[in-house]
Amino acid sequence: MKPARPVLDGSHIKWTLEQVEQANPDRVRVDWLRFTVPVDSLVPQVGPELDWCRRYMACTDNEWTTYRGLVPQRLAVEVLNADGIEHYMTPKALASIGHFELTGVLKGANGLALFPLSTAHPVEDSGMDFYAARSPLYFEGALVGFVLAGGKSANQANTVHFNLFGGACLHLGPSQLRALADWIDAMGGWITRCDLSLDVWQGLEVERVRDAWKAGEFDVRGKRPGQKEHGAWSSGHSRTFEVGSRGTGKLMRAYEKGDELFGHEVDDPWVRLEVEFRNNHRVIEADVLRRPADFFAGAYPWCAAYLAELDIDVERAVIPTNPELADRTAEAAVTRLVRWVNDTAAPALCAVWSMGGDLVAELIERNQHRFARRLTGFKREAIEQAFEKVAAAIAPSSAPVVSGAY
Repeated sequence: MKPARPVLDGSHIKWTLEQVEQANPDRVRVDWLRFTVPVDSLVPQVGPELDWCRRYMACTDNEWTTYRGLVPQRLAVEVLNADGIEHYMTPKALASIGHFELTGVLKGANGLALFPLSTAHPVEDSGMDFYAARSPLYFEGALVGFVLAGGKSANQANTVHFNLFGGACLHLGPSQLRALADWIDAMGGWITRCDLSLDVWQGLEVERVRDAWKAGEFDVRGKRPGQKEHGAWSSGHSRTFEVGSRGTGKLMRAYEKGDELFGHEVDDPWVRLEVEFRNNHRVIEADVLRRPADFFAGAYPWCAAYLAELDIDVERAVIPTNPELADRTAEAAVTRLVRWVNDTAAPALCAVWSMGGDLVAELIERNQHRFARRLTGFKREAIEQAFEKVAAAIAPSSAPVVSGAY
């Protein structure tokens, strides 16, 4: 029989969160964070002498003990002299630099890096999220995130991306979050995802959140956001209620965390509220790290009202949608969809269209209730305008006349 590790792990997680809460009177904490910085901000202009390596060797005695022979050597080996003037840094080198710079920003109470580089966990050639390399972040032996570099597209290749899981954010107090926000601003970086979390140990039922949505307490400018339900609602356990959508860049969920970690038989009343912001249609300012409770309150009216009920003093901070950004995002989604049709489905589509008779109409009739996943989260008007722009961009000014075509 396997040991009941989820229960033990759940107890440790709950105890840790309770300790974190004592040092955070606002109670709302950052639970997931992804941000990107330009390569030019991380890496200064370099010359053939590789003088830039000296900057990474100028560290404290404790850091030198950790990094001696690791960072400078790794970087020196992986820098290629392209033409005697410019230098090309491999994705692994860029991931190393990003990781190293992060260690200087996020330090514990003892002054040491929270997520230090380690020879036991070197940079990996296998990337993720379309990046080519990744440097793993570890905390006391547990994987808590990645630093990613080396994208296929030109825009992505010129950036380094940081993905801090919940296990990493758990160790970031207000001072570390402020330092990280200052660093992101100084580097000219941008946040692509930030989850804000509030743990309610008892006294809140998920049904109450659903009822509040029905009563219009989540309405924004007179419009009611969408909702979804997951879990065993008929049985009354392991339930999740969602408001909003990732496609629009804002999603709030309330779920029975006690059931998830301990099993519904234990009947632990712990409920977690999470607001997930993404940079879809929005620009997420680094202030979200300095004032997480204010931005949690600004997500939906009910969130602000519930924090007030808990006597948590906040000043609502709303992340507005950007219509122009939404239109550009919709156009990018339509462009990718049309490109996929052209590159992959066009031969089959042509065959059905030219030889299938009424089959095209029949297929459309059968599938009109379905919607391309890539286009979810956009308004119909934005999608229609995007199709018009894409069609105008790829359509020839005058179609050639083909003799005998039919």
